[in-house]
Parts: sequence; C-alpha cells; structure tokens
Amino acid sequence: MPACSGCAALTSSNQLADASRTAATAESASEVEKLDGFDPSILPKIELSDELMMRFLVGDIAAQRGNSALAAQAWLDLAQRTQDPRTAQRATQLALSAGQLVVAQEAALLWVAGAPYSIQARQILVSLLIRSKRIDQVEPHLRVLLNAKSSEMAPFFMQMHQLWDKNSDRAAVVTVTEQLSDGFLTMPEARFARAVAYSNAADDARALAELDVALSLRASWEPAILYKAQLLSGKKDPALTKLLQDAAKANPMSTAITLAQARNMAEEQNYPAAQQQYEAVLNRDPQQIEALIGAGLIALELHDLARAQRYLEQAVALNSKIAPQLAMYLGQIAEQQRRDRDAVQWYLQVNDTQAERAQARLPRLYARQGEQKSADAALAALPVESLNQQINKAQIEAQVWRERKNLTQAVAVMTAAIKRHPSSAELYYDRSLYLDLIGDIPAAEADLRQYLQLSPGHVHGLNALGYILANRTDRYFRSQYLP
Repeated sequence: MPACSGCAALTSSNQLADASRTAATAESASEVEKLDGFDPSILPKIELSDELMMRFLVGDIAAQRGNSALAAQAWLDLAQRTQDPRTAQRATQLALSAGQLVVAQEAALLWVAGAPYSIQARQILVSLLIRSKRIDQVEPHLRVLLNAKSSEMAPFFMQMHQLWDKNSDRAAVVTVTEQLSDGFLTMPEARFARAVAYSNAADDARALAELDVALSLRASWEPAILYKAQLLSGKKDPALTKLLQDAAKANPMSTAITLAQARNMAEEQNYPAAQQQYEAVLNRDPQQIEALIGAGLIALELHDLARAQRYLEQAVALNSKIAPQLAMYLGQIAEQQRRDRDAVQWYLQVNDTQAERAQARLPRLYARQGEQKSADAALAALPVESLNQQINKAQIEAQVWRERKNLTQAVAVMTAAIKRHPSSAELYYDRSLYLDLIGDIPAAEADLRQYLQLSPGHVHGLNALGYILANRTDRYFRSQYLP
C-alpha cells in the first residue's frame, strides 16, 4: 500500500503547470465545468476483479451502517489500489464526515492526482493542508485555483487572509502570499494581501509600505485607507489624522471612513469631535450599530446620561446579541439615574470579562430597594478566592448595612475585615467614613492616620483627614493635622 509521500509525488510540477494552462485557456463555461469533473480519457482502465468488488462492498456496507471511519479507510485503500479519482473523492468525503483529517488528506491528494483540473478537489486539499499546518505545500494548488478562475483573482487576494487560522505559521503565510502575488503586483488587491500577511507577521513597516503602493495604484482606495488607519491606530501618529482627513474629502459619504475618523478622535480623547462624527453617520443611517454604540459610549464619557442611554438601548433593540457587551454600561447609566431596578436587570445580563464587576453592584442595589433576601443572596454569591475579592466583599457588605441604616454593623464588618487584613489601607479609609457618620471622630481620625501611614501622601486620605479636622474639630492649622 503506497505511503502518503508516494501519493504526493503523483501530483508533479508538470501536472500542475498543465492543469494551470488548461484551466486558464478554457473558452466557455461548459469547458470549465468539464475541467471540474473527471476526464474519461485519463481515468485508469482497471478490471473489476472479485477482490476489488469485495472491497467496494465492505466500504459501502460500512457507510450504510454509519461506520464512516471504516468506510473511509476502505475507500482510501481502493483509491490507492486503483488510482481512480472517483474512489478518492468518495474516500475524501467519507473521511471528512468521520472527522479523519489525515485519511481525508491522503485521499484528497489522490483525488487531485487523478483529476488535476478539479476545482473542488483543490479547494478541499488546500483546506486540509492548512488545517494540518502544511502551508508550504499550499501554494501550487492555490495557483491552479487562481488561474482556473482568473476573474476572481482580485476578490481572492482581498480574502486570502481568511484562509489561515490564528495558529498558522506566519512566516510560511508570508512566503505563500509573496509567491502567489508575485505575478500580480500591478493589482492593488495583491499588494493588500501582502500587507495583511506582513502585518500578521508583526512587520507593520513592510505592511504600510505595501498599502502605500496600493494607494499609488488606486488613489483613495477605501480598503487600503481603512487598513492603514487600523495599523496606525493607537500610535498617536499625526499621519493617521491627515490620512483620514484626506480620505474624508475624497469620500465624503463613506460611512467606514467617517467611523474611522470618529474612532481616531475618541482615541485622542477629542470626545466632542468624535460625537459629531458618529452623529453624522447616524444622520445618514439611524440604524448603524457601530455609530450608535460609539455615540452612546462617548455620551457616557461626556456625562450625558440620557443621550448615552438612548443610543445604547437603540443598539440593543436592533441587535439583542450585543446586550451582554453593553449591559455593564447601561447598568451604570441606570444606577447613576437612580433607576435601581433597571440597573439590576442590566447587570444580570453581563456575561463577559466585566461580569464580576457587575455582580459586585447587585447587593447594594437590592438593599437600596428593600429586597433584603436578594441582597444577602447576591452578597453570598460574591467570589472570595483572592485577597482583593475578600476585601471587596467586606466593603460591599458594609455598604449593604449602610443602606439598611445600620452603621454600627457596617463598622463591625470593617473591623472584622481589618483583623483579617491589617495591612489593607482601603479598609481603614472605609471604616473612617462609617465612624464619622456615627460620630466617633477620634476613631475616624485614627483610621485616616493609619491609612496615610500605609498610603503616604494619598490625596483622598489627606482630603478626608483635613475635612474631619476642619469640620469636626477646632484644629485648623496645617502643622497640627499633617501625619
């Protein structure tokens, strides 16, 4: 039984070249369709012996009984014995359905060898080679596909990066991309493909150079402009602002470029200008999701809660799947507006990296609504694996007791937490606030001084101590209350 390396040898460079030329010179749709099938003139002439018939029956019976793995192996054995691309196609299909990628790859190699003009066979083989990280073997098959569908070269180059997964060998991807695009360097799409490959290989300088060439070939080309903006984003490069300004002049109605301008302005913390750009998009398309989200988050930064709520809720209404990603912001907005029940409902929907933060907001909100059982349950559900989580839970529990108008118990919670974590400065700070509220000024002052010993010169601590001394005592001189 021939090994896989023997199968691979069947698809020689001459065969690939012949396939490329034949496919490229096909003069009609029917001729191309013929190329994707099996050419009777090159099918092997093999007598159907009793042994082969028995093997066919074994493969078919296994497939009928749902044993795809056995069926795939049986058909692969037939393909290797007969070198018939029809049996190789059947073996490939069965192996794919059984999840046997190694068998599928061996069968696909035989299929391509026996039907070198089959587009379907090439496409499946390319996919399998990529999944098995054999990118160095992909290029000749992709080249045949390109030549077979020359009208699709530009879209292919624009989507080429989608072939590779995140674990692909980036250096190998660069090599394949360069090889495939080498004969098409007057096409901006080929330059774009190179730019993506270089960037994914952490070579942004070469990527930017390729994009500049693409823009020299096709001025104001939006894909190149947007990708260049993406590469320059976060680097505070003045070239980015000029790039987008020029692009906006050339494409004044381009939503994508206006959004890129808005994102850049937001990164530069020019929030009013960013808001103006997002709203320009919404004036043209009130249902543009990114603009709604961007405008909502910018409004939140500008403390325009009503506008932030309106935009973010519109985005969720248009696409409920994004609710978990926006729920934290909407919960914060509702909480600041004292819409506690709405805040709770939003926080309960958070399921991303902010879920723990949202969970921590619930106990106090329940307590503020008088829902004591819910507050206790939410408090009990808080994680306490890490030191920070333990301190955070004690702080939240004290807040719950404050909402219940039981400041003495809030102080007791803080005292117990300080015994467990005596070096935690923030616990002393929090307890000082509760002590001040119950009128124990000496104890509050002592806690603030302890806080400042643990966090020397901290502005909040100095401010709080100064406030207590100025408003609760008659010690006004600076020299008297500095720690």
